[in-house]
Amino acid sequence: MNIAIKVINELEAAHIQLERGSPRWRLKAACAGIPDPEIFFGDPRADHREALALCGQCPVRRQCLNDAIESGVRDGIRGGLAEDQLCEIVEFRESGRVDLDRVRATLAGTHRPRLTESEKRAVVRVAIDAGIPIDTWAAALGIGYKAATKRRRKATTQLDVIPPSMRSEEIALAAELRRAAETTLAVAA
Repeated sequence: MNIAIKVINELEAAHIQLERGSPRWRLKAACAGIPDPEIFFGDPRADHREALALCGQCPVRRQCLNDAIESGVRDGIRGGLAEDQLCEIVEFRESGRVDLDRVRATLAGTHRPRLTESEKRAVVRVAIDAGIPIDTWAAALGIGYKAATKRRRKATTQLDVIPPSMRSEEIALAAELRRAAETTLAVAA
């Protein structure tokens, strides 16, 4: 196939994509038209620095990240985040609905319901946000210090990566638990 026909086919394919509602923000992306897009999928130590620097100056970084989250993309660098960070956000989003009443009951110690894995992760994130000591929430989950430390490490990574807007209910619950603890301490004093 000669080059002219190939270019025409690519332009027609791009035009069809745009007509179907493909996001036009992609045309404004800092990475649009770069000669080597493999830097977004290559060796984390070398290529990722260059790709993350390019993302850092991108005017549509937020749209790119939202697109990656919405479509469940877990590979490469998107929206200024590396693969492991994208995985955390996508897994959080796909983990399903968490019953915050069960999380609240667990952390309050009123009873220990059988929690889903998503709810256990939420317990740890909320506990960290609320400033609840590790031994308290570990006991509430029925796990030892070593398992709690592992869960805390994973939750800390999630807290660093997952946007607060996606965790608004958890953040509100943490604030509620923090206020309840402060009230209890004030009464005890």
